[in-house]
Amino acid sequence: MNRRYQRLLTAMAALILNPISIAAIAEEVPERAAIPTAYKWDLSGMYEDANGWQADKTRFLEMLPGVARFKGKLGESGSHLLEAIEEIQAVEAVINNLYVYAGLKSYEDTRISANGARLSEAQGLYSQYQQALSYFSPELLAIPTSTLSQFIETTPGLKIYAHYLDEMARMRPYTLSEKEEKLLAMASDPLDKFDSVFTAIDSSDLRFGTIRDEQDDEVELTSSRYGAFLHSTDRRVREEAWKGLFNGYMALNHTLAANYEGHVKSRVFFARARGFDSRLQHATYSNAIPIEVFENLIATAQKGSAPLQRYLRLRQKMLGVERLEIWDMYAPIVPPSLKDIDFEEAKQIVADALTPLGQEYIDVYWKGFDEGWVDAMANRGKRGGAYSWGTYTSKPYLSMNYQGTLNNVSTLAHEYGHSIHSYLTRQTQPQVYGDYRTFIAEIASMTNEAILMQKMLKEADSAVERAYLLSSYLDEFRGGFYRQASFADFEARAHERVESGAALTAEVLNGIYAEVFATYYGDAVHANELNQIEWSRIPHFLRSDNFYVYQYSTSFVAATALAKQILEEGEPARERYLTMLKSGSNDYPVELLKKAGIDMTTGAPIEATIAAFDDLVDQLERALEEMEDEALVLR
Repeated sequence: MNRRYQRLLTAMAALILNPISIAAIAEEVPERAAIPTAYKWDLSGMYEDANGWQADKTRFLEMLPGVARFKGKLGESGSHLLEAIEEIQAVEAVINNLYVYAGLKSYEDTRISANGARLSEAQGLYSQYQQALSYFSPELLAIPTSTLSQFIETTPGLKIYAHYLDEMARMRPYTLSEKEEKLLAMASDPLDKFDSVFTAIDSSDLRFGTIRDEQDDEVELTSSRYGAFLHSTDRRVREEAWKGLFNGYMALNHTLAANYEGHVKSRVFFARARGFDSRLQHATYSNAIPIEVFENLIATAQKGSAPLQRYLRLRQKMLGVERLEIWDMYAPIVPPSLKDIDFEEAKQIVADALTPLGQEYIDVYWKGFDEGWVDAMANRGKRGGAYSWGTYTSKPYLSMNYQGTLNNVSTLAHEYGHSIHSYLTRQTQPQVYGDYRTFIAEIASMTNEAILMQKMLKEADSAVERAYLLSSYLDEFRGGFYRQASFADFEARAHERVESGAALTAEVLNGIYAEVFATYYGDAVHANELNQIEWSRIPHFLRSDNFYVYQYSTSFVAATALAKQILEEGEPARERYLTMLKSGSNDYPVELLKKAGIDMTTGAPIEATIAAFDDLVDQLERALEEMEDEALVLR
């Protein structure tokens, strides 16, 4: 067995006799200045400082009028169209850098008002860019299809934009006049502020008080620590942490509901302004995803909830509780890995696991650490959660709040999947295809997680190790597939309510969430009344491109299948997969997945995912039985 895996798994088994305190994890959250440079990203490749950003802002404003000089000329010749596209690409590169850098700096410490102001300014600049570009789509779509085809065939340099132009042509029925497009562009800045409001409340203003840890020491409860507390072996700690966090959100229930209602209404406004029947249709069509993919996911996940409830009942049995409470849903049912896993160790664990993806992939992985892609540790004011973000010309930065848990190791693999996907795309594709659709975005990250877990399961050499890993994987599976499907279900119901003319008050939103929760979890877990406000702490619901979360579920489905193919087929499957990662957006997402070997237009992959979950529950039951047998032998 690989020595690093042996140490990790031995640490898990040792916890049978030595459950550790979360006090070691729950130390005072440091200020950013106290974090070693090696664990902070290096943004100097974008701008050395605020002065560099300001200089690029000036350059952007000087370049912006150039975008409009092609107005009225797009249909004159292929050369005019090509020149316009290239000019737009050049301006877009600058505004993207301005926006992303401002966002990354702001998220380092949301308490720094200057950085927040810069992000707000960048959002305004982006709105100006959209306004300047408002003529482009209507004018392009006014060019007859035959003429556009002729331009592409006869203009050197334009052929590379054929798919880009085809994607724009898809929007012909939903593109408005130039004046109307300009109005929508002007509205985008003020109507995209609901996420900023939530981020300010969630990252800077919310406080959750203190709880008593396993050693009965008083410690501060924060969002970044909440996950570790929820994995405690002490049920009292779990309950106090869960109630402490949710009571914090409950105190702002009406405020957060008003903010979310404003967001939903803004998305419905944009959908209706463009002539879509619903926001869901707008979101799926704009991403070139058949709406049936969404509807099929929700219907299949609801119908296939029995394995989820079966797993939760197994949890209840193993925990020995009269009824499973919400705060028991992440509790370890076998010895947990809450021992501090050193970040350097975590880096190597992930690298060892990802070797089936080939040397090129591993070289890029280490390159990221050498070049300062990673912002690893929590600090006061830092935006919670984990994410990867960058531009065509920047490094593919990633942020997380590492606390030394096995879940954090998995998060490192997850976010690195995003960043390597971005890197491979941008090294291979021209700028126009240098990003990827949301539908593809989560596949690389979840494939990394699946390969990591399969490696660790294969290396496990005892029942207790397998049981721990299986229970951890099932929890990730539950979170990545069932939980995200239920979130998407909630989003759909909330939007339908607004589209029917009803209000989204706190009581209404709480009621919708309670209904959805019951649909998926049944009576396998007791739904504490506070649980109905969980919707209010999900940042993805406030994204401008909402209806994002269902793509976590579809990505989990695709990643489960892709990881299986890579591990079983080897080189052919790996090459198909890496080709997809390098393709960016040079084809429609459903087609890219087909090339990789997965057809998401059918229900088969979703049903296979549910069957895989059911099989993992079987494996866990067997491992737990083996643990009992081993215990008898030891006695």
